[in-house]
Amino acid sequence: MSEFDELVSLDGTLMAGRFDSNWRIAEQKSANLFVANPQALQMAGWFCSAVSSMLSSMAFAVDCVRPGGIYETPGWLPLKSWTFAGGAYTIAVEDDRFVIAETAKIKSLDELRRLMRRSSTGFAP
Repeated sequence: MSEFDELVSLDGTLMAGRFDSNWRIAEQKSANLFVANPQALQMAGWFCSAVSSMLSSMAFAVDCVRPGGIYETPGWLPLKSWTFAGGAYTIAVEDDRFVIAETAKIKSLDELRRLMRRSSTGFAP
């Protein structure tokens, strides 16, 4: 049984997986989605890498201009998660995990994030 089985069993979830340290898709499980084109998976990784890099850069910049500077806690880094919804689809990234889903069928982004955390730790916080 895959650690992503519960995520892909949710109505509307198309794919769930994990990135390696270079933002390549290291593992993925899909439901109702057949990706015959490996370049499509690679593009998903590039997209998530670019967004994560941009958000981390913005967080670093904000931390640098705060009173007290980058070493004052709490700060904006490290980047933990982000979500993008556009058109009919949503991408959610939590640490090294990701989910691609149909926006209209997702009942709760909070529940989706809770399940993503559970898949990475083995339990729900």
